[in-house]
Amino acid sequence: MTAVTEPDTVHFGLVELDLLAAHAGVPLPFPLRVPSFGRLAGEREILLATAGEALALRGLADDRGPVGAAEEVVTALREHHGAIDLVLAGESGTTVVAALVYRSSVLLFHQTLDDSQRVGVRRFTDAALAAELLKLVPQLAAPVSMPITIPAPAVKAVTELPGEIGEQEMRDLFRDHGGEPAVLDNLVGLLVPLTGRGQLGATRRGARAGTELSWLDGPKGRVRVDPAADGWLSVNPLHRAAVRSALEELATIARSPR
Repeated sequence: MTAVTEPDTVHFGLVELDLLAAHAGVPLPFPLRVPSFGRLAGEREILLATAGEALALRGLADDRGPVGAAEEVVTALREHHGAIDLVLAGESGTTVVAALVYRSSVLLFHQTLDDSQRVGVRRFTDAALAAELLKLVPQLAAPVSMPITIPAPAVKAVTELPGEIGEQEMRDLFRDHGGEPAVLDNLVGLLVPLTGRGQLGATRRGARAGTELSWLDGPKGRVRVDPAADGWLSVNPLHRAAVRSALEELATIARSPR
């Protein structure tokens, strides 16, 4: 997906974030993809020292440690009591977002999984959490459709495929996982070709909290995917208002001081 950079966004290299997480003494949040650099102790020491010099050259570190936006990253990593995670996959790629709630602020990490090797970071008030995250979710209308119930392994097989999936490939997958032909025809009409997917959830005091929301995008619109009984999934139209409501609920959980 194409990322829209806010004017107050500060970008960090992956090694720089690895260094800041090491300085904070806590791991970077899900779903960010920042490896621990350096296979050997000496190699890692050199890489992190180089990252520290790069931060200093940008005015983000001095001889006492991180300053400015870099110091804010360390503070958020150490002090956040809640977080919302968002994953968006579309025709132009995948974007992952982690929003850490600490004090009365949110520090939002925005990473596009491409070759840029950078993560955008910006801060805003915690009251704006749901609204800011909603801006990141592309708008797409919900289809006019009745609820569809399908076996969970079939959906898992579809969503784990890279890129677009064709009709025959989807039919083969659903047949192999117990999907009924009539139901499959309805689903194919909604989701072939599959053009995007997304999921959001929340963490509170290190544990998952609230109700996660997952969706799939197709030519007729956006549908949500919810667990049903006995290992089945329910596929229903997903309206923008429902995404907003889910974000507001998760934001309330993440912002709660207790």
